Amino acid sequence: MGNTASSKPQVKKIEKVKSSDSMKIPAVKVLANVEGDSIDTLNVSLPEGIKITGGVKLRDAGYTGKGVKVAVIDSGVDKDHPGFNGKVVKQEWYRSGTPLSRDYHGTHVAGTVHLMAPDAEIYDYRVFGSRGDYSIDQAIVLAIDQARLDGCNVINMSLGGPLPFPPIRAAIKRAYDAGMIIVCAAGNEGDNNPLTNELSWPAAYEECISVAAVQKRNGLPVATFSSSNAAVDYSGIGVNVLSLKPGGDVMRLSGTSMACPHVAGFVACLLSKSKATERPEDEIITTDPGAFCGWCGGGNATAVNNNATAPNSLFGIEDDSALRKVVNEKFLVDIGITGPDNETGLGFLTYLSKDELMKLF
Repeated sequence: MGNTASSKPQVKKIEKVKSSDSMKIPAVKVLANVEGDSIDTLNVSLPEGIKITGGVKLRDAGYTGKGVKVAVIDSGVDKDHPGFNGKVVKQEWYRSGTPLSRDYHGTHVAGTVHLMAPDAEIYDYRVFGSRGDYSIDQAIVLAIDQARLDGCNVINMSLGGPLPFPPIRAAIKRAYDAGMIIVCAAGNEGDNNPLTNELSWPAAYEECISVAAVQKRNGLPVATFSSSNAAVDYSGIGVNVLSLKPGGDVMRLSGTSMACPHVAGFVACLLSKSKATERPEDEIITTDPGAFCGWCGGGNATAVNNNATAPNSLFGIEDDSALRKVVNEKFLVDIGITGPDNETGLGFLTYLSKDELMKLF
């Protein structure tokens, strides 16, 4: 049985399985913090990537992910970080061993989800770590199934591998059929050449939303490391992203791993069951869209619910197909080459209008 965030995460144990580790956390770049970066800063002015994705406007409209559950399948989350405001409500760890101070990836990813959708509940499923009775791939299968049984609405998987793994695909199909939205990092194997294909799974599966990384610059140019292929659906901010760091601090990372939770958090906002009527007491967010913070330019799943429950979304979104229809019509800004392309997919997802977006640069 999975533990809530109020107790030590349970590490699942079953019989040994044949080792398989095709799935990995994409290599991310760690950048130095800039002057003023701190957890206190995040309570005054949202990170630039959140603002570009429409975080301030979403809060003002009351779309904060209220009533939505987001599964973060990653390297584990520091649930006690004050930046989460108690929104990490469950932890289930299938692997462990490595301290979160080294496995900081999951906390950073979950932090971006939370900063985009502050009222969404975060479910932490740890599938990476130096030890475990499951292989990484098997842990991912279990995590996807448990997220579905826990009633999660969105899955964020900032992970991938060069080869498909059929059991993961099967778990993804089960989640997709239950109405879950599955958001995945496109991969960091890009060679800055849109004519070459660098495929990563599970992002390449049609049931998943594959997210490329773009920069916080005029025109939102694609990041040079972002994988390009025909499976890329959309793009999100993935360069020099400020988010949470285990231990109560903040840090900056670059990667499609960082773009992915911007989109997952945005989706959670669109799935909001109801509008938030007030902001958290400790949150003071400026409504000035130009006030950027630290701008730097350049198998034993425990059944809780039989299926993921699609929230009664204010936008009428019930599943992946409905989501794509809504965002393609209302919240998509074409960038790069006109029309769909292998680098940024259909374009950049944001709650801002194109004019509001361009005014930020």
